[in-house]
Amino acid sequence: MLAKTKGMILKQRSIGENDRMLTVLTSDFGVIEVSARRAKSPKSPLSAATQLLAYSELCLFKGRQSYYILDSAECIHTFYSLRLDVVKLALAGYFCELSKTLSPSADTAWEFLRLLLNTLYLLQEDRLPADLLKAIFELRALSAAGFMPNLVGCSECGQFEAEEVCFFPLDGILICESCGAGTPMWKEDVLRVPLPPPVLSAMRHIIFSEPERMFRFQLTGNSLSRLCWVAQQYALLHTEGNFKSLEIYQSMKLPESTDRKENFPELGEKQRKNDDT
Repeated sequence: MLAKTKGMILKQRSIGENDRMLTVLTSDFGVIEVSARRAKSPKSPLSAATQLLAYSELCLFKGRQSYYILDSAECIHTFYSLRLDVVKLALAGYFCELSKTLSPSADTAWEFLRLLLNTLYLLQEDRLPADLLKAIFELRALSAAGFMPNLVGCSECGQFEAEEVCFFPLDGILICESCGAGTPMWKEDVLRVPLPPPVLSAMRHIIFSEPERMFRFQLTGNSLSRLCWVAQQYALLHTEGNFKSLEIYQSMKLPESTDRKENFPELGEKQRKNDDT
């Protein structure tokens, strides 16, 4: 049976001399594996459409095997200019790797694909700082995958606005300072991060806003640094991921970039034990 869909190539690996096995985020089926026969040949009509970061229209055949077979493909957009900047390429690779790890289902596939396409476009065009795009993608993708943090208010008293509020990344909750003394979590050695009002407002905007408004805000200085650090910690804790592309990105970006770890708390001893188990 043949099926048509659109999708982004998240990963490719060589099979023999001429074939490729692709990991594709599709608009209809979520993340799938696709066999692209003879796609490595320079003369193949499948070559451009099956490259990493290619957004393509695909015609797929599904037989008894667990993967799909690519019958034909037409490239819609290649994001070629991202390949000319190694830092941007590493960050784009992280977005793809995180999407593959979260593995959206068919129900949320289009939301994921639209998020990935919009983020890559803004990265390619330098519309927003790279680290801000990274934080937006992490929080929105995690939320779409079922890991949405509860940022409506303090988990104890329900207060929406408070002078001092802390975010607990592992549990994905807020606790205000007034309630903190009465909660066991406050006394335990668990990672918690104070969230200034601009950072909390930005996180709420990222998670709750309509897709067309998601990127329409500004954050600078220490507030941006804290947002980026919190978003990354939240993503790593809930995916238990070890992303090679993220390590490459962090090793290559400029020292003055936003997420300076020395400004923020490290994982507590109890948190580290939880991660080890």
